[in-house]
Amino acid sequence: MVFDLGLWFSVAMVALAAGGILYETYNIKNAYSTDQYVAAALQLFSSIMLLFLVYTQNINVEKRLIFLKTRI
Repeated sequence: MVFDLGLWFSVAMVALAAGGILYETYNIKNAYSTDQYVAAALQLFSSIMLLFLVYTQNINVEKRLIFLKTRI
C-alpha cells in the first residue's frame, strides 16, 4: 500500500472548503441585506469555485496514485 500525503491533504481541503461554503452561507444570510444580492452571490460563487478547484486537484492526485501503483 502506497501512503500518499497529498491524497489526505486533498481530502482535508475538500472538507474545509465544504465547511467554508456552509459558513459563507450562514454569514451571507446574517450579514447582507436583500439589496446586496450581487455581492452575496459573488462571495458564495467564489467559495463554490474553491471547492471545485480543490476537488479537481483531488482527482488528479488519485489518478497519479493509481499510476504509481501500477508501476510498482
